[in-house]
Formats: sequence, C-alpha cells, structure tokens
Amino acid sequence: MKNILPAQLFQYIFKTEARQINLNVQYKKILRLSFIKQKWFRRIIRVVVGVFVFYFLLLTCLSIYISSSRERLLAFLNAQIKQTILGELKINKADITVWQTFPKLGLTLDNVTISDSFYHSPFLKADEIVVKAGIFDLMGKTVSISSVKIKNAVIHTFTDARGYTNTYVLRSQPSQKEKRQSKKPFVLENINLNNVSVLIENVPQRKRYQGRIDDADIDMDLSGSKYSFTFDEDLFLRGLGFNIRQGYWLENQRIQAKWKLEFDTSGSVLTIKKTAVKIQGHSFDIDGNFDFGKSQFHLNAVTKNVKYDAASALLKPHTRTVLQKLNFTQPLNATVSLTGSLNKKGDPAVKVDFSTSKNSIKTPIVDLNDCDFTGNFSNQIDPQILPDDSNSRVQLNSFMSYWGTVSLKGKNISITNFDKPVTQFEFFSECTFPQLDEALSSDVLRFVDGSAKLYIAYNGPLIADASLLDQLNAKIQIQNGKVIYVPRNLTFSNCNGNIDLTGNNLAVNNLQCDLNTNHLEVNINGSNLNRISNKTPGKATLNCNVFSPSINLSDFITLFNTDSPTASKKKTNGLAGTANSIDNAVENGDVFINLKAQQLSLNNFKASNANAVLLFTNNDWEIQKAFLQFADGSFNLAAKVHQANNVSHQVSAQLDLQHINVKKLFFAFDNFGQKSLTSKNINGIFNSKANITANINKAGKFIPSSMNGKMYFSLKNAELKNFEPFLNIQKIAFKNRNLDDVQFAELKDTFDIQNGDIYIHRMPIQSSASINMYIEGIYSFGNNTDISIQVPLSNLKNNSDDDFKTIDKKKANKPGASIYLRAKDDGNGVKIGVDVFRKFRKNKAADDK
Repeated sequence: MKNILPAQLFQYIFKTEARQINLNVQYKKILRLSFIKQKWFRRIIRVVVGVFVFYFLLLTCLSIYISSSRERLLAFLNAQIKQTILGELKINKADITVWQTFPKLGLTLDNVTISDSFYHSPFLKADEIVVKAGIFDLMGKTVSISSVKIKNAVIHTFTDARGYTNTYVLRSQPSQKEKRQSKKPFVLENINLNNVSVLIENVPQRKRYQGRIDDADIDMDLSGSKYSFTFDEDLFLRGLGFNIRQGYWLENQRIQAKWKLEFDTSGSVLTIKKTAVKIQGHSFDIDGNFDFGKSQFHLNAVTKNVKYDAASALLKPHTRTVLQKLNFTQPLNATVSLTGSLNKKGDPAVKVDFSTSKNSIKTPIVDLNDCDFTGNFSNQIDPQILPDDSNSRVQLNSFMSYWGTVSLKGKNISITNFDKPVTQFEFFSECTFPQLDEALSSDVLRFVDGSAKLYIAYNGPLIADASLLDQLNAKIQIQNGKVIYVPRNLTFSNCNGNIDLTGNNLAVNNLQCDLNTNHLEVNINGSNLNRISNKTPGKATLNCNVFSPSINLSDFITLFNTDSPTASKKKTNGLAGTANSIDNAVENGDVFINLKAQQLSLNNFKASNANAVLLFTNNDWEIQKAFLQFADGSFNLAAKVHQANNVSHQVSAQLDLQHINVKKLFFAFDNFGQKSLTSKNINGIFNSKANITANINKAGKFIPSSMNGKMYFSLKNAELKNFEPFLNIQKIAFKNRNLDDVQFAELKDTFDIQNGDIYIHRMPIQSSASINMYIEGIYSFGNNTDISIQVPLSNLKNNSDDDFKTIDKKKANKPGASIYLRAKDDGNGVKIGVDVFRKFRKNKAADDK
C-alpha cells in the first residue's frame, strides 16, 4: 500500500463502493419480483381451490339431490330414452352415479335390450352401458357426452325378404314443438366398445356382414358440419358377405387399426384418411370413402411383401380357390381398389395391381421359378357386366422366369372366367437339351446334348390333365441334338428339325438324325394325344414316315429287349405331365411307321428297296406289310411280334418269297441254325409261301425249336454240291455216279413244322446222278432228323441219258423193288445207313395207329 498513490487509492475506494451499491439495488429488485410472483400464485391457488370447492359442493348437492330423487330421475331418463328410441327398450337396472365417475356424471345401464316391435328380435343386447357427461357439458350450446362404454354386447340389424328392417329403432318421433325448434348440435366425445358382436343382414340384397369388436376406442370431435373420428380398434371379422350365397370376403380375419375418419353431415360422406391397418398381422395402408347419399363406397389399399395365400384369403371362397391354383411362394407388392354399392346386391368391383421379383409360381400347367413380373386382377373386365367370377381375370405382364433351368419370356398370361377358369399364355425360350430334359422329366426320351428354340402357347381350361393338349400349341426347333429312347436304349444323334404340337396333334417336320451308322429322315403326324388323359380315355395315334439310304438292322436289335430299368423322373403335373402324355402316347398308343430304305442289312442278310408299314402298340409290334428285294428275288412279309416274357418275343409271320436264290437265302439266314445243309452245298431258285410262328431271343435270332407252321415250297434248278449225306451214300453204293454235284428235278411239297421239326411227306426226287429216290420223315433244326430214303433197284442201272427233270408219276407210285436207307441224327450229325429191316416204316406205322 505504500507504493499506491493517493489518487489511485481514492479511485479504488470509489469503485469498490459503487459495486456494493449496485449489488444492493439488484438484490432489492429480486426481492420485489419474488414477492409479486408469490402474490399472484397465491391468488391463482385461491381461485382453483375455490372452483374445486364450488364444484365439490355442487357435486355434493347434486349427489344428495340424486340420492333423494333417484327413482324420479331414473323414470325421467327412461322416458327420455324411450322417446329417442322407437323400439322396445328393456333395462334390467339403471343407476346414476357421481363419485364413481368423478368428475363426470355417470349413467350405468345393466342388461339393456332394444328390440323391434314386429319380430321382437334384439337390435341391441348389452350386459352393461356406461354413459359419462360433465355437468356444464350439458348446459352449453352443444350437447356434449364425454363417453359411452358398451360391454359384452350384440348388435344385430336386418332387413327381411319383404323389406322390413329393424334399423328404425334408433330413430325418434319428434313432437310438433321439436319440429319448430332447432336442435342443439350433439357431440359424443368417446365411445368404448368391449366384446361387441355385430351382425348386419339384408335378405333381399343377399348381404351379410359379421364380426366381433374385441376392443375399440372411438374419439370424436365436431367442427362445423364435420365430425372427426379416431377409431382405435381390435376386430375379428367373420366376413363381409356382399353376396352371401358366394361366401364371405375377409373371412375370419383379425383387423387392428387406428382409423382416421371424417364424416360430413352436409353431404353424408364418411371419409377414411390414410390409415395403417394390420390384417392378420400384415400391414396395409387404407383410405377411401362411404357416400351414404349415393349409397356407394370406394376403398384403396396398398401393401408390400404380402404373402400370396394371405392376400387371396381376403377374397371370397370361389375366387380364392381359383387363385390358389396359382401359388406364388414369395411375397407380392399390391395396390387394391374396391368400389361398390351400399344397398344393391352383388360384389364390389375389385382391381388389384401387383408386382414381384425372384418369385416362384406353381400351377397345374407349369411350375416356374425366379419370376419377375407385374400383373393385375379385376372382377369386372367388361364394364357393361356386373362384377362377378365369370367377369374376372388375373393377368401377368412383362413376365420373365425359369422353367427348371430353362429361361422363359412370357406374354399374354391370364386366367379368365373364374366360374370355368380358362388360362392363356405364350412363352419363348432358347435353351440346351439338358435344360429341356430336366424340365420335361420324360421317362421315354432323354435329351442329352444340343440346343433348342422353344415356343409354348396355351388357351384352355386350368386343369392338371392331359386333355389340356387340345388347346396347347408348342414349337421346338432342334439343333444338333442327341436323344436317347430309353425303353429300347436307342441313341439318336445329330438331330436337326422342327417339332410342332398343335391342339392334341403332333407334327415332326423333316427331322434329320443318325442312329449309329444309320441316317434317318423322319416326319411324324400324331393325333388324339389327349386320349391318354383322365377325362378322355383311349389311345393316341402316331404316324411316322422314315426314310434312310441304308439301315443296319443290327442297330435295332434292342427292339427285342425288355424295357431298360431306369429310375423314374416322371412328373404328373403341368407341362411335364404333358410330356408324360406324349410318353404314354409313344408307349401305350398306336405308333405307325412307314419305313423306306434303299438298303437293308442284318449280319449276312442284305436287301434293297425296302418298304414296310409297322405298328407299335403297348408291348407288341406288327409288320403289317413289308416288301424288299432280296437274293435276286422278292420278299413279302407280314408279322406280329408279342413280348412273351423278359427274354423272348413270339412272332407270327406270313412269308411270300419269289424267285429267291436259295444259296443266298441260306447264307443270309445263317443256314437256319443247322449244319447239315448249308449255303456251300445248295443252289437253286426258291419260291415259298409260309405261315410260321416262332420265338426270337434278345439278340434278334430265331429259336429253331420254337418254330411251328406250314410251308409250301418249290425249288427249281436245285443242285447239291459236296453234300455230306450223299457222299456217305456213295461209300455204300453208286460209286460210279457223280454224287458230289447232283442236280434235281423241281422239288416241291408242303411241309408241316412242329417245334422246329419239318415233317416231309413222301416226295419223289430225281437227280442228274440217275438216282431216283423217295424221301419222307423229319428234318430237324435240332437233333431229331430221321428221314427214310427209298431207292428203287432200277437205279443200279445208270440211265444218264434220261430226262431227270421230268417226274414219272407212274414210276413214283410203283417204284418197284427198292433198297431202304435211313438218314438219322445220332447227336454228332446226320448219318445215313441201310434200313435193312425197314425199321423206320414200322415205327411210322405204329405212330400212325
């Protein structure tokens, strides 16, 4: 302080003093403001307490008045209610309370029933109704009821067949004075409903609406001529029967919402503002209006990711049943519009726009996956006709999907006329054969390699039956395909051509393919493919025209195989089921094949200019007629082949051979399975007609022991060279004759064939070796050959100058003294010996007896 100047000290003291004075002033201001606030607060408290005390005293007085005048007041209220309601009113118990509903007045009605006066049927039946209202709310320009609570009630309105309705019970009959005076506006601030069932019936219009309000809280506000509502409800809707004969819409649906409503009394229009609504737990945004003046309504709903079955469950049963034939596995986005009449019978007009992506569709016609599309539904596609199932359509637009792994683009996809559903679609695709094989799942045809262009169109009934082929059109363009015919294990490669399915007719145009070394050109016409359907039983018919430059029959040996065992891929529904229909047509229908081949071969068998008509039916096939040039002659054949068992087929054949080189005949047929007489030994021109039955093994070869029948034959210019039995004869006799090269007169006879044995009737043989003989007996393809040879002794003289080609019938009947030889198979081949005791003849005589 010593260093502080006097001037500075004075300044410091002055500032300090000034600050102190300023603080004192501010403190006094704060005290003054606090006092003023406390004063006003005390005044407000006094006013509130005064009002409360006044209201309490008023309620006390009112309570005392009500207690002393309860019976008179209840009678007055009952009379007023009866004047308001035209129906029959019954109240089991009524009570006016003050303190229980404080600060409101309360009216409690127990077991209330309001009935019509004709049927005496309850319009309203409630266990309890509680009405609350403020004292001053009843004295203003507007009559205001604070709340009405209805508990455990049933509301039932009806209009009978004669037009009588019980809704009149809520209307009052105003007096003349009331008609002259304007009524006060009426405001009901809140309604609470608990366990209230509602049933609305209109017999002439066939309407029935039914539900149960488990809990609802309705707040109302009046502004001018408009009432505003907030309707917070939890409702179980039994259903909306716009036409009860056709069932309910929104059947058995739980609806939860906090509705925002506005009712304009001047125009009698109830407006629903956009409200979030949960139906069975799924969210919808709903808005619309009810125009009671015009007796019509309009509602809009928008939802996202709704399950298809949940959305279709909102519709009436028949519509729902038809739409459930389309089963979408993934959710949809939908916008719904409903427009209808409040007093006319019939369904409302419904329009639904929907969209989805990566969805799957299952239908009786086809199953599709990874679908991207938009679509719509309407039950009034013709605006001149009322909404109805017969006037309904669901349509898909901008459609892209997969059928298995086959990519499909679609257009014009729809289902119309839900009374008798008709579906229409067009699909386009380019795919590989393996993709097509997976989609078709055919057990008969396997598509192994190659590619195809596919077009499928359908316009017909929505049914899972092969009769849908009547309206199915399909086109398949095959490129470098490889197909396996599974039952017979035939592989066709390098397939190129077009397949058309029109109605129930099949056409294959200029299909080029290879079967091993065989090149085939195929044209097919099929009809009545739906004959294998459940609804139209019968057989399908396929006509196949096949041409080939050369056919190796060994490649078709599998025709004699039994069906190849395969794991079934067969599907019974949709287009895969249609493929099965074609499978059945091939396997169980009638398949005609007109075959033309320039060359025909099977091992040693060679023929040309082959023409054949074959019929395949079930496990049987038939050569109706066949002609070919063979062994310098012609061969006509008709045969039937029946699968007898797993290892063999039965053949019944009629043969006509003309001018056949017998040497080539024996060579072609492997000497008919025997070793004694071969193509190396025989020459001649063979003609024959035969009816033969035999069995053929899995390798396509005849089983000699199974042959039976009758054969006429003629062998001209016959010649045997180095025939071992003749060479054996020469060891015994005729040593000076040329038996290593013997020519014969025409040999002809009719043979009986039994179990592979050829029964030879007595037949004269004249030869160039000046040997005449007569043979009879059995020539066997097995080991049963036993032939008697009668050699007249006149043969001991060499008559080489005689005409051996002319049969001397007299000499044949009486050949004279003879030597008898016997050609018999001893198990190691045919041996010829002298039949000294004519044992063969004795045995034959015994057999004849």
